[in-house]
Amino acid sequence: MSDSPHEGLRNPDLPRYRPLSRQRRLLIFALAIATAVTVVSMLIDPPGRPEHPRDAQVRECPTGRGVHCVGGTAQVLLIAPQSGASAAASAP
Repeated sequence: MSDSPHEGLRNPDLPRYRPLSRQRRLLIFALAIATAVTVVSMLIDPPGRPEHPRDAQVRECPTGRGVHCVGGTAQVLLIAPQSGASAAASAP
């Protein structure tokens, strides 16, 4: 019986583990930071996206005009409910 359970697993042909050098660790760290910054910037402002209306130049309303511009009025249609539909909805 051998004293160590891993004694037979050791392969003399394989090179021994060498820790990464300081320069290599700094390179890996810098690449990780650059990748994170790139991913976050792509999420915040994706390239090729259509321009959002709030980013575009907004037209001010010229004097005398009040439709389709900032500060203008919008046309809203209100339709009164029919008497039969409201009576049916309120019935128990």
